[in-house]
Amino acid sequence: MEVESSKQQHDSSSAKGEALNDWLPITKSRHAKWWYSAFHNVTAMVGAGILGLPFAMSQLGWFVSNLSSSSYCIILFPKNYWKN
Repeated sequence: MEVESSKQQHDSSSAKGEALNDWLPITKSRHAKWWYSAFHNVTAMVGAGILGLPFAMSQLGWFVSNLSSSSYCIILFPKNYWKN
């Protein structure tokens, strides 16, 4: 009796799982390549940095934040602009 009830319970849970997988669009087709995952990880890290930048600048104050932004631009602009 216990074997039959556990089998019925397993069948009902697997049927629920299949119904859930049929309903969820993300589990319909999982044909992603490794570079999709890499792209999403990079965008998540860059997005967190971009969202954290205003807070970091507000903690630095007017003078130091403008000084750091200006020095960043002065250092990187000629390097990228005057490439041969």
